[in-house]
Amino acid sequence: MARRVTSDRLVGRIGELAALRSAITAAGEGSSALVVVAGDAGIGKSRLIAEVVTEARAANFVVAVGGCVQLGEVSVAYAPLVQALRDLRAHLGDQEFIDLAGQGWNEIGALLGTRSGSASDSSGFLFENLLGLLTRLGQRDPVLLVLEDLHWADASTRDWIAFLGRNLPDAAVAVVLSYRSDELHRRHPLRPVIADLERDPLVERILLGGLARGDLARMLADICDEPPTAEVVDELYTRTEGNPFYVEEMIAAGAIHGGLPDSLANVILARVERLSSDAQGLLHNAAVLGMDVDDVQLGLITQRPAGTVSAALREAVFHQILVLDGDSCRFRHALIREALYDDLLPGEREDLHRVAALALEAGTRRDERSRWAQIAYHWYAATDAPRAFGASVRAGLEAEKVSALADAAEHFERALRLRGQVPDADAAAGMSRAELLLHAADAVQASSSTNRAIALAQAALDELRDAPPEQRSLVLERIGRSNWTQRHGPEAVAAYEESVAILEGRPPSREQAFALSALGQSMMVRQQYRDAEAVLTRAITIARTVGAPDVEGHALCSMGTALVALGGVQDGLAAVRQAHRLSTEFGTADEVCRAYVNEASSLLISGEYAEAVRVGAEGIRYAAKVGRPRHSESIAGNALAALICAGRWAEADRMRAAMPNSTAGPYLELRWLPLPLQRGDYDEARRLIQQCLDETKASGDVQFRAQALMRAGELAAAGQRLDDARQLFDDALQIAERTDDQFYRARALSFAMTVEAERSVFTPGSAQAAADRLADRLRAFTADVVARGTWLPEPHAWLATAEAEHDRVFGRDTGGAWATVVTAWEQVGQPFQIAEARYRQADALLREHGDRTVAATTARESLRIAEALGAVPLAEKIRQLARRGRLDLTTCQPTEPANPLAHFHLTPREVDVLRLLAEGQTNRQIGEALFISEKTASVHVTNVLRKLGVPSRLEAAAIAQRVEL
Repeated sequence: MARRVTSDRLVGRIGELAALRSAITAAGEGSSALVVVAGDAGIGKSRLIAEVVTEARAANFVVAVGGCVQLGEVSVAYAPLVQALRDLRAHLGDQEFIDLAGQGWNEIGALLGTRSGSASDSSGFLFENLLGLLTRLGQRDPVLLVLEDLHWADASTRDWIAFLGRNLPDAAVAVVLSYRSDELHRRHPLRPVIADLERDPLVERILLGGLARGDLARMLADICDEPPTAEVVDELYTRTEGNPFYVEEMIAAGAIHGGLPDSLANVILARVERLSSDAQGLLHNAAVLGMDVDDVQLGLITQRPAGTVSAALREAVFHQILVLDGDSCRFRHALIREALYDDLLPGEREDLHRVAALALEAGTRRDERSRWAQIAYHWYAATDAPRAFGASVRAGLEAEKVSALADAAEHFERALRLRGQVPDADAAAGMSRAELLLHAADAVQASSSTNRAIALAQAALDELRDAPPEQRSLVLERIGRSNWTQRHGPEAVAAYEESVAILEGRPPSREQAFALSALGQSMMVRQQYRDAEAVLTRAITIARTVGAPDVEGHALCSMGTALVALGGVQDGLAAVRQAHRLSTEFGTADEVCRAYVNEASSLLISGEYAEAVRVGAEGIRYAAKVGRPRHSESIAGNALAALICAGRWAEADRMRAAMPNSTAGPYLELRWLPLPLQRGDYDEARRLIQQCLDETKASGDVQFRAQALMRAGELAAAGQRLDDARQLFDDALQIAERTDDQFYRARALSFAMTVEAERSVFTPGSAQAAADRLADRLRAFTADVVARGTWLPEPHAWLATAEAEHDRVFGRDTGGAWATVVTAWEQVGQPFQIAEARYRQADALLREHGDRTVAATTARESLRIAEALGAVPLAEKIRQLARRGRLDLTTCQPTEPANPLAHFHLTPREVDVLRLLAEGQTNRQIGEALFISEKTASVHVTNVLRKLGVPSRLEAAAIAQRVEL
């Protein structure tokens, strides 16, 4: 019935093709674009992308296409990038490719296996250098980069995708990513990466559904010798739900009128069985190797002559089981390969994997990283535990060299599972079990947010019970660090203290200096700044004595932060910057990242917001380059806080959107929370606060637990749950008052006093007594700061605010007092707090019957700032004040933007969808009007609601009508 398997033309997909063409057009005009294409297996993602690739090539784009490789549990690191880079190199030629790579050629060449690479010259800057290559290429010619089958992506490739999504250059570069949506179960590691990309309103998402019945009929007309009857179309449409691949396979196998098993695997195998026995056998063998069919390797594992292999592959290509891809071939669909693989008997599979492993061990055609990953996979699939063990260790070490730490963790974990089955495992691995556990612990610690690193490090410590104290001390430090990152505060402190204790009385050593430095760091992050200063001074002295500049840098990083927190800003920043230099020269990527965290934090609490943002942005880029998502989160938290303080809320939004949800923990979220609280996004604030409260239960420190309680107190106060707010602030203060902290303690005291001022309206006697008790605590706090150090800018402004709020409790605050608070916040440079203080100033002026012109001007300026920021609750409070006091605020009424939808970042297609949605159209009607499937229309509607920030179609329609769409 069928004259060919695949239609010569792309059928349907009008809207989806238009969206991809828009991305290509944008790139052709010099703007970057990123499109994510998703859909079930066989739904037509590759066919759709192939159409755009053809058009892009015709438009003189430089096109690079790469696909992910499936290798069971562990994938080959950077496989799609390597393939795409080889495309680029083939297109450009060696010399031009190397010239465009520029200074990044060392790392990129190592990735391609054409240069020797090591940890020192290829692990740190790969992502940035790849981005630089794309940028320079896009400045020369428009570029289309396609990365397919990301549901099989390795962890390192996923990190690269996340990095690219955050840093796609403003150049003529279009990126198209595809994945199987039916493969993404709830815990699939790609899911948070995709979710993060889709939070960016400028990223286009295309979800392919099945073909509509009419499109299916047109496709069948192209495939079949005779036009299909309506009954045939109906049957295939019902049985396949419009999945083009299912349809093609059923037509090719003659499975139209039933009689064949429902399983798609059986349909595929029915087609394969039409081939000669030689071709069938070789295809089953090829399925063991993966999607790409390497004729040389296939000949090695089957021991067949080259002519026999070539003839069989030609036959498979003729029957479209395989397709040509440049000068090689591959399976036409991944499901074909999977069905063939599953059709092998278990013993056959094991034998083939064994032979494949031997062939890879003897060969040199691949770079060492991917070669050892595949060798380990094949030995594991062949159930040869000893060889799989040794190869997994080697694969982990190779992954470490290029900072593919998530892949390294998977390899090491597999090696640990196999180790018990291996005689003389230490010799096979080239390391002891303790060393293997520590490799795994370090890789897991750097690449995930689980407790697993703690268990691995503890197991290593158990192995080392008879080892020298210096060796055990280093493992205890690892345990302390892992516990701290999981917010197990007491366990972390105990491990740090033990690491120091076991070295007391021992000769000075690098290990002793490091143990002291780690303990001092833990004191610093617990705001025990004075104690930390003493311990860190000792650590620095020993480090200099034994010649350990990296440890000196580690200790100086903590010392500088402690000094800044005590008010010694200049000395503290100098120490942190010296630590940064030492860590860059002598330390690890983790230490450099930590220097970025502490420098950005020190600048933040010093009120140097612009510099904190600059350092933070630089640090985020560095952390992404070296594959340290946890550090990236911490650096971003400080940069976000600085942007929010400085009133640069739109920039904060963009930075927050660039951070993956999968890594967002309390450190980042607690610094982000002032924004939703000040904007009045209380649903988001409530969700994040509860998350932070849950995650900091085991933490008794200021920066996590006390800060979470303070944010909860702010939310309670906003909802007029004043008794709850009072208790939450008191709980936070009790934590802060046990420390040397002034930054958070001042804020908590000021907010607590504000709560009493609000309570004084209802219960004046109780509020006044509580306010006086707070005033006593405020005086003790002031004396403590003066005795121990110097006021930081923000705490000093909070002190002024608290004193004015104390007067408000008793009804004796004045416009002049609040004007002093305004000046304090102006010196700090926080627009929101300036507006809040101006609002209080205007209120006090009205209550004391002061100058109404000054009151109106003050309220007007406060409203201008609030509206510019988007601080909705504050703006409404100011308007209410103006109504009560009959103040004229007409000069600061908001004006509609020229394009009222511009700030929602809707695509032209989404504007069309919103227009139809406002007319009351259903998803089906929208799909018909725009020539897209109902499922795709549903996706567009969901995206529109998300971008508008509304929960229902009705509210979206109201927005559309309001702007006269």
